[in-house]
Amino acid sequence: MHAMWKGTLQIAKFQVPIKLYAAAEDKEIALKTAHRECGGPISHLRYCQTCQTAVEAGQIRRIYDLGGGNRVEIEEGELKAISPPASRSFVVEQFVREDEIEPVYLKKHYYVGSDEVGEEAYRLVHRSLRQAGKAGIGFITLRSVRSLAALRPTRHGIVMSTMHYADEVRANPAYREEGREETPATDDLSFVFQQLVGAMTAPFDGARYVNRYNEALKRLIDGKIADRVPAAPEWPEADFGGGRGADLLSSLRRSLDFVAADSLFAEPNPDQPGAPH
Repeated sequence: MHAMWKGTLQIAKFQVPIKLYAAAEDKEIALKTAHRECGGPISHLRYCQTCQTAVEAGQIRRIYDLGGGNRVEIEEGELKAISPPASRSFVVEQFVREDEIEPVYLKKHYYVGSDEVGEEAYRLVHRSLRQAGKAGIGFITLRSVRSLAALRPTRHGIVMSTMHYADEVRANPAYREEGREETPATDDLSFVFQQLVGAMTAPFDGARYVNRYNEALKRLIDGKIADRVPAAPEWPEADFGGGRGADLLSSLRRSLDFVAADSLFAEPNPDQPGAPH
């Protein structure tokens, strides 16, 4: 795998040479646009709506719209002057408890690797952060963009995640404001719900969750090539059981019965080949 960034992890005066690798890739199938009449590709032209004509890149300027017909023009040189200096270091500003970082702050993820010369230091950082349950917060410059980022330990190494800034994260409108009266759950409800959560708990296997639309689109394309029509995919429908008006306790108990019959969560048969003993 090709490293997309090479630099240094710096913690106070402690330095570790590191590399970053993209942790994920987009597998969605891209469809291009074409002219129905001749099949020619459709280009996305730079177009001025006032002059009703295409424009060249050199004729374009950047502006900030103030509203009311007023605007400020920004030159490329002015943008370069305020751009962050090129840096090949991720400097840890502080450490925080990993569970203090709300998932909504995290954006894009990169695997952190090391050279042979820095392997021992890398393993020290990974082991120490994992044992302490801590993450490092700092800034990194990727493709000339300075981003807030978190250095987080995982079971199989270290991941660096770029982050949203605080003013980019919206407040949750569904969160109850402090002081608002909440109806406490009864002991019976809490007990049965915890049973339901426990019954539905299983080791995470990412391969179990597939992109069914992507697979259906592949079959459609293959069918077009072979001049045949593939069968339409079957999408599971939501089953609300007794309906939305059913009381919570009855609904939870029906859910427990439903989960008990699900093969994913069923207790392993000790007589079945391969079952743990």
